[in-house]
Amino acid sequence: MREQCAVTAGGRRVARLSLLAMVGLMAPSLALAQAGARSAAEWDKVVAAARKEGKVVLYTATVVPVMQRIKADFENAYPGITLEWLRYASGPLIAKVEQERQAGVAGADVVSSTETGWFEDRAKEGVLVRAIGPDAAKFPEKYLVSGVTPILSMDAVVMMYNTNLVKTPITGHKDVLRPELKGKVGMVDLLSTTVVAFNTWLEQTNGAGYLDRLAEQKPTLYTSTVGGGQSLSSGEIAVATFIGSGAAIPLVKTGAPVKIVYPNPGFGFAWAGAIINWGTHPNAAQVFMNYAMSVRGQTTWNGNGDSASPLPNIPGSLDASTLNLPDLKKFTPDVVKPFTARWNKLFK
Repeated sequence: MREQCAVTAGGRRVARLSLLAMVGLMAPSLALAQAGARSAAEWDKVVAAARKEGKVVLYTATVVPVMQRIKADFENAYPGITLEWLRYASGPLIAKVEQERQAGVAGADVVSSTETGWFEDRAKEGVLVRAIGPDAAKFPEKYLVSGVTPILSMDAVVMMYNTNLVKTPITGHKDVLRPELKGKVGMVDLLSTTVVAFNTWLEQTNGAGYLDRLAEQKPTLYTSTVGGGQSLSSGEIAVATFIGSGAAIPLVKTGAPVKIVYPNPGFGFAWAGAIINWGTHPNAAQVFMNYAMSVRGQTTWNGNGDSASPLPNIPGSLDASTLNLPDLKKFTPDVVKPFTARWNKLFK
């Protein structure tokens, strides 16, 4: 039962269950967080407490087909724990999480986004909770951001074109500058650090002035790769320059008249995920994160040929070693602000 009160957490007012109820709910996961998952019996207590909580709430930017797979398999693996998920583009997702944190509104228990810099900053603040389940304990250290936040999936950024509209195959980003494609190109708006990094990479790999020439093509801007993919399928645009492989491959499987192009050199991005310490289902959050870091969870998430797993030998996973992942730490506000101003002047 939720009381009409709040307690201070991390220096901010966060809506909570009554203090005694929250201590009771958190006790199993807190004990393991302090001591590590030392026995199956201790972990079983966390799972039992998670079932009493009944659900875990995930805010994610992951595409719908992937989330549908994850929800179905997680709930099959852990009957009695419902996975509720809300999808937003990565930039707006982080803004929503921060707004809820500042306002003291209960929302997510787990956050998954490409904004790895946000996870690093929150880890420094001490507001992220380490996953302590048996599978989390075996997760490769090199795929932990700040030792707390696991990289759960990696996508290749691909191009796609509508085969009904493009008769000369596209092989790379320079082909988008063809005169016949003017007004028929789709791009993702600059709504996340990953997209800033991608556009920086575009100019570095295709030569100075590439973005200026791309702007002359009068591209249509989309708030997500999903919107661009839908417009590509329907023929509203002929080419999409930024589609995550996790969105591209399911689109091909629908039978849409589209073709995927893997540019060489390539670009990729990573999905991080973490438990936030102001969530109201702490044990269910632990169970979900342990699932997401397990072989079973990774196979469900990345075993469909549309993304890469940080775990080795996941059937159907892309090869993570082939993806060129940007170092988002380099994209500080001093870098992003002038680049965004220039980009907006070109494309808006």
